[in-house]
Amino acid sequence: MHLRINSFDTTVTYGISSRMSVSGTAPFVSGMQSRFYADGARHAVTTGGLGDINATLRTWVWAPESHPNGNLQVGIGVKSSSGQHDVEDTFYGLPSRNAYPVDQSIQLGDGGWGIIFDTQGFYRVSRLGFLYGSGAYLASPKDTTEVFQQPTGPYAALRVSVPDVFSLKGGAGYTLWPRYGVTATLGMRLDGIPITDVFGASHGFRRPALVGFVDPNISITHGNSTFQFDIPVRVYYDFRRSEADILLGRAGGGDLADYLLFIGYTHRLGGHRARP
Repeated sequence: MHLRINSFDTTVTYGISSRMSVSGTAPFVSGMQSRFYADGARHAVTTGGLGDINATLRTWVWAPESHPNGNLQVGIGVKSSSGQHDVEDTFYGLPSRNAYPVDQSIQLGDGGWGIIFDTQGFYRVSRLGFLYGSGAYLASPKDTTEVFQQPTGPYAALRVSVPDVFSLKGGAGYTLWPRYGVTATLGMRLDGIPITDVFGASHGFRRPALVGFVDPNISITHGNSTFQFDIPVRVYYDFRRSEADILLGRAGGGDLADYLLFIGYTHRLGGHRARP
């Protein structure tokens, strides 16, 4: 099976004060999944459109003016269910009808509202070197959607789960070219879906897993603009059996990307120019 997912995220952040800010993100997503069907040929199903919009309020624990060499930011937010979670496309060789919901992995949204908890921090170890870390957890109280995972097969009677999701990052960075704000970082990234949710039930179909990446990044700051290039490379994975897998006696599992590619651009409107 071949899988490709692209996302273009537009984020607007407003600084309420030097310590507090609020951000809103609107993702636009496109997905493609191709595999061989009963007719012996490879066919692709696709999705595209607006994803789940979210908003987050964040604050620095200590005043940035008095703690320029190290600080911790915490945030709480909400994720909407604006993205369509029941996109259908043509499936070949299946009875009664051809259009069925596509796989959960390329749906535009997960079908439920969620609560976002995130944090990030840094500590400067020298004039040009620093340590960093961040974490985010999306708690989804909703159990399942009305969509069935498969039109046929062992999971045909299971509705799609609305799972929690988390991501952790950490590493070290160094400003290679201070005059032009060229900074490189190298760390680890761990993404995952837990077997059970923090709030609510955890029935239905989900793919619990832990996925680890080596995470190199380079950023370039010029004036009020910053460009970022991030290419996490997968070095570890561990699929877990969900509650549904255990009930059905299935092994679980799924498909993973060998690497990810993030390209970002940030532009600051107004205010004082930030020191690179």
